[in-house]
Amino acid sequence: MKQIFSSTNSAEVGLAQSFLDNIGIAYEVRNDAVSQTMIGMPFAGEIWVVHDEDYPEASALITDFFAKKAE
Repeated sequence: MKQIFSSTNSAEVGLAQSFLDNIGIAYEVRNDAVSQTMIGMPFAGEIWVVHDEDYPEASALITDFFAKKAE
């Protein structure tokens, strides 16, 4: 299991989850509930890819999207 994404912005975490859902990659979300209940605290939601072999495809998808968004 490898961490693929982390953000204090829950909308970004949700968007990354949608991408992974659309391509059928299994993942686990961590710290999401903590970041929602501890408003104002700098907790970041994390997405972890369950199967290491899915990491390259998932990483490329998420990296490309957020790089384009930053342009």
